[in-house]
Amino acid sequence: MKLLAVTVLLLTIGSLEGAVVRRQAEETGLRGLFSRYLQSVADYSKELVEKAKGWELPTQAHTFVEKTQEQLTPLVQTAGNDLLRFLNFFVVFDKAPATPPTGQP
Repeated sequence: MKLLAVTVLLLTIGSLEGAVVRRQAEETGLRGLFSRYLQSVADYSKELVEKAKGWELPTQAHTFVEKTQEQLTPLVQTAGNDLLRFLNFFVVFDKAPATPPTGQP
């Protein structure tokens, strides 16, 4: 009877140790996955910084500004002309009289 109790006790302890080891292995796998993810994010950010330091980004920005200015210049001129025509409807510029009015009632 004692032998049976000791055998059951040893089997129970062995299976519990196996469960603990499996659990630690799963946590290590999760930690490894997370650390690989963080490493890839860090590598990607380093690459972005290197690209920003290079001539590529400022050149692209300059080209974008030039294209935008070329497209907006005619629009701004047209809008300005339209605004002046619109305001001319409300403001009438008459010629000033040749002689100033006198103060006679």
